[in-house]
Amino acid sequence: MKKLIIAIIAAVLITALAYVTFTTTIPQSKTRGNQSIASITETSPYIKEYSLPQGSWPNGILVDKNSIVWIAGSKINALFSFDPKQDQIKTFDIPQNNSQNNASSSWMVWAILQDNDGNIWFSQLGTGIVWRFAPGAGQFNQFHFVSAAPFQMKLDPDTGNIWYTTLTANKLGVIQGIDNNTNRFTTTEFYLGNNTQPAGLFLENNTVWVTEISNQKIVRYNILSDEGRVTNVSGISEFPSNNKTSLSSPTDLFVLGNSIWLTEHGTSFITKYQIDTNNITRYPTSQNVYHVTTLPFWMRVVNDGKGVWINEHEGNKIAYFDIANKTLTEYEVPSRPPDSYLVYPLNISVDPNDNSKLWFSEWNTDKIGVVDRKIPIPFDIHSNITKAVLSDDASKQVTINLEITKNHSYNNQIFLNASSSMDPAAGFFRVDASFTNSIDMTKDDQQVQLELRNYSAPPGNYTLGVSASDGTVTRTIFFDLVVP
Repeated sequence: MKKLIIAIIAAVLITALAYVTFTTTIPQSKTRGNQSIASITETSPYIKEYSLPQGSWPNGILVDKNSIVWIAGSKINALFSFDPKQDQIKTFDIPQNNSQNNASSSWMVWAILQDNDGNIWFSQLGTGIVWRFAPGAGQFNQFHFVSAAPFQMKLDPDTGNIWYTTLTANKLGVIQGIDNNTNRFTTTEFYLGNNTQPAGLFLENNTVWVTEISNQKIVRYNILSDEGRVTNVSGISEFPSNNKTSLSSPTDLFVLGNSIWLTEHGTSFITKYQIDTNNITRYPTSQNVYHVTTLPFWMRVVNDGKGVWINEHEGNKIAYFDIANKTLTEYEVPSRPPDSYLVYPLNISVDPNDNSKLWFSEWNTDKIGVVDRKIPIPFDIHSNITKAVLSDDASKQVTINLEITKNHSYNNQIFLNASSSMDPAAGFFRVDASFTNSIDMTKDDQQVQLELRNYSAPPGNYTLGVSASDGTVTRTIFFDLVVP
């Protein structure tokens, strides 16, 4: 089956003809944006939120080289810039013409990036247009060279090439030969096969890795070049490389050595796939009070791969996974929309000048927010073991000793939670996990016992997460959970 899948993908891999694209400069766009002061909401020690114009529904977000935050509205046809040092927001109206799908009620922008010359690139859902905005001149240019709006874009800083995925067109593409002085570029697209739905991408040396949502696969392509110009991609490798392992809507990824880290958007899992052994480890987010899947979405790697930021589509949280120590810190997004219990932080961007700060868009609250990981967390959770082996006898329990520590001035209530990779929503399946749900931290450091019982759970190797939370931040440690 594996060989058949590879053969089919190889057969349909078609290189689109490279061509010199044209640009349209919009005269009325040569105006500076209107300026205003963004109102600040501070209801969390770790997160600041800023309000955008009402009805903007922000999605695409980018922090540029000068720590200016760029945001694209989904229902307001505008590009915003925000200077966090001045709390100042500027609005740039995106020009409209007959080439755009003006009948659309959504200007949804998923992908946005900054090129080597400081220009901002983005594309709106439902159009075949890529926009470039020059902040210094306040000028938009449009380019008609994509088959569909990019879902994700990544810059190759060495070549200046912009790689992109088209979720709806089943294509991987590259914009190259970028000359911002003459506005002449070349684009090449590669058809990946019917219903592949390429989403996330990762550039490494002379390869590009792509997540394919429909195929539940990760595919690695070798980049073929002629005199420095990309001409094709080939040498397909697929992961998982066996029929025993399956993924659930892999959305984003990065590669670290022999490991592929990815988000499984159909679940509550941050997942590690070991290339050389085909082993897979799923780290569950903490369970939310609504018992729904948290839907981890995009990944932003920091600290040379020692950590990764993740937004939870339905978890109401922004997460930081410490890869070196295998711990998860989740920051609760303070705001809620008036008609829902879920806020949708749909996109994220790391401040390139401060990797401890992550900016995110709140699609259904008309806000953006920033998490500051440098702010210390006044409590932590520990255990002296890393593995729990359940008995096949339900009358025999397994006990895990936990310690909740705090600094001297912290007196809040701490709530405990357990999650697992046994269930897509991070719950348990035929395993009972019980312990004290809350702890009064006005006292000294606390000792807690988690008791596990097996009620005919499916045998296998799983991951157990145990979390401590005060409602604004959650810390989770992980254990290997073995069901014999």
